[in-house]
Amino acid sequence: MFMMLCSESAQPDDCLFDRFSRTPVAEKDLIRTDEIGRIIRKSDRTAGCAARYPLRKCRTMVTVDEFSEVVSAVYAAAVTPERWDRALVALVNVFGGTGGGIGLAWPSPNRAEMVCNVGVEPSARRTYNQYYGRLDHVVAAVRGGPVGVVRTGTELILPHTDSEFHVDWIRPNDLEDGLFVRLTDGAICHWLGIAAPRRRQPFGDAERVALMRRLVPHLQQAFRTQGALEGLSRRVSDLTAAIEVARHAVVIIGVRRRVLHLNSAAERLLATGDGLSIGASGSISAIVPSVDRRLQGLAACALGDGPSEAPSGGSFVCPRPSGRRAYVVHVVPLPADQGRWDTTCRRALVLIIDPAHVRKLDSTVLRQLYGLTKTEADVAVRVLRCDGLRPVADELEVTLSTVRSHLQHVFDKTDTHRQAELVHLLLQIGIDLDVP
Repeated sequence: MFMMLCSESAQPDDCLFDRFSRTPVAEKDLIRTDEIGRIIRKSDRTAGCAARYPLRKCRTMVTVDEFSEVVSAVYAAAVTPERWDRALVALVNVFGGTGGGIGLAWPSPNRAEMVCNVGVEPSARRTYNQYYGRLDHVVAAVRGGPVGVVRTGTELILPHTDSEFHVDWIRPNDLEDGLFVRLTDGAICHWLGIAAPRRRQPFGDAERVALMRRLVPHLQQAFRTQGALEGLSRRVSDLTAAIEVARHAVVIIGVRRRVLHLNSAAERLLATGDGLSIGASGSISAIVPSVDRRLQGLAACALGDGPSEAPSGGSFVCPRPSGRRAYVVHVVPLPADQGRWDTTCRRALVLIIDPAHVRKLDSTVLRQLYGLTKTEADVAVRVLRCDGLRPVADELEVTLSTVRSHLQHVFDKTDTHRQAELVHLLLQIGIDLDVP
């Protein structure tokens, strides 16, 4: 760990310390701090970037508290990516740099992009991402090198001072030195750069390199954490989208039978209060007391709170005060995470089917599945909906023999032999999705 090796002598009350040069600054001479926390004095206003951003030696200035603050900022950004700018400020700050960037690099075509940056004008980031990222020989070398190895500006920038990237982007932004590291593996990788002006003493001295090496494992773990969280977020989004596609009402319940998640169809259904609703306690309930006892009992069993140790489910019919056809309700236990002792993690699914909203079987699905002609698919769908073949013939305005001929072709293509088998098959493959 980096510790403060020198003690600070007492200073007058009207003096502040420039935390980078460690020289006392009179409060009356302090005009502001820049965007990454460095003190700017009135006397520095005309001295150019070199005076405005005095570089300090990295060594003893980095205390345990300062190191911990940087690490905390990095891990906070892993959980909340919007805070990477703040983490980058802390990183640039602790190294005494004047700017920094975190970005991505692609191998083919050779291209780099800044995801976030501090210490340069927004226009510099814009031109970098639009054009100069393709010319960035520094990031190209970092991407082509080993993961976690700290590279210096002396190694990567100094030999290419005549390049277009250096002349037109690095030099105008006064970022001619720095430290650079590849943080992640893979064809597309993350990189970090801490930049500074070129000075007589190289920015990448042994102390700064050592500090970067100590921070690299934390940065890498932060990116792994962020990647894992983003993967979980995508999985949740995918599952949520899948549930939203279902036309039936889907409700996920947890401990004390409280509703944890429900799709749009469930929101609309429960909002009507026509037989089922969400009570003040946040749990789903039925209006009819006997039906509610049945619902609560099945929910308890599905969550493992019933008489049986193993979770179980069941189904029932829920009448509606409106007089409309009753809901069909299925309560199903969801698989629990293996190896978890916490029973509060148990979940159950409540599927509510409104018979009035069951979508009719689309003949297009049958044509895609079994290669039926349009007429054969129309016959099959009508066989499912009608009583006997005569109504089918009348609806299609064909003879009864024509319907029988088409039906035989449907039997052959669906590997069924009787109308009862065909109806059973059609009911099994019926898809009730809310697809635009």
